[in-house]
Amino acid sequence: MERTFFSFLCKVDDFDVQIERFWDKHEKRISEWYLAQKRSDDLIISASPRCIIEPIAKRLGVNCVASEYDREVGAFVDNLMYAREKAAYIFDQDFPEIENFYSDSLADTPLALCAEKAHLITNKARTVNDWPELDEETLKKIHEKIDSGWSVHL
Repeated sequence: MERTFFSFLCKVDDFDVQIERFWDKHEKRISEWYLAQKRSDDLIISASPRCIIEPIAKRLGVNCVASEYDREVGAFVDNLMYAREKAAYIFDQDFPEIENFYSDSLADTPLALCAEKAHLITNKARTVNDWPELDEETLKKIHEKIDSGWSVHL
């Protein structure tokens, strides 16, 4: 699904200009609650292509890790930074402990479990909730969704 969804990127001749225009228009949608507590050692970790995420990370002055995408051929060239891959990346890179983790998707449960405090973002990123306690049946459903490639949002 990700490969098909982002296939248009190879058809955008002035991609770098267009992505800057995109962030010019949408940067204001970044929630105030986040901007008020943002730190320079924050990490955005996303399944989206790095060529989309990196410009906003630079504007915010934070770090980012995202899926590698070759715009020339229109294909991902590395593992999609999705669900378990995010947690595996954190372990492989020997990151310091995660104090606070924020996500809008239960698919990020593997990474949420690595954090001291995890927060589930809802209501179009306006509401910050504690990560829900998940019973075994719910965890099983989340893992099934992750394995099938679907994102799990509330």
